[in-house]
Amino acid sequence: MRGEARRELILDAAIDVLGEEGLAALTHRRVAAQAGLPLAATTYWFASKEELLLHAYRRAADRDMDRVRRVAADAGDKDVADALTDVLGAELADGRTAIVACFTMWVEAARRPELREIGAEWTAAYERVIEDLLRAAGSPEPALDARVLTATLDGLMLGILAEGAADPSAVREQLRPQLRRLVSALTAG
Repeated sequence: MRGEARRELILDAAIDVLGEEGLAALTHRRVAAQAGLPLAATTYWFASKEELLLHAYRRAADRDMDRVRRVAADAGDKDVADALTDVLGAELADGRTAIVACFTMWVEAARRPELREIGAEWTAAYERVIEDLLRAAGSPEPALDARVLTATLDGLMLGILAEGAADPSAVREQLRPQLRRLVSALTAG
């Protein structure tokens, strides 16, 4: 394995470490072990823990933004609640560890200004997708409603993680009526 593939393996390992063990466990040594690579591989690509964290956050954000855009593009004639349920279900299907890592990095952005731009970009991407869905559904204030729904989705996902829920199908069925109610209220004006 060479070049960019090795770098991506290291970043994926960093995301796994963050999601499984938390920020304190994020060291070059621990990430190298998780990736099955020598320590020199991580230090070659990332000079510091801070740099590793920054690039892991960027990778996680880019992957998730791509997934959200794909789910929205595939929404077709689905109502907004069903499309958003699919977004959360797709995130859970990719694994709980990655989601926990994402929230870990998002919270860390409160302490590290260098991470804030990624978090803001990630949130804005979600809001744009949701705004488009809401506009098509007839929302009188799609931008405001998108902010409300984005914050709600974050809260719902944190609750799911805290409860230990793991089955994406069960979570979808749990969330669908909640999201239908909220979307109905928002689009009614």
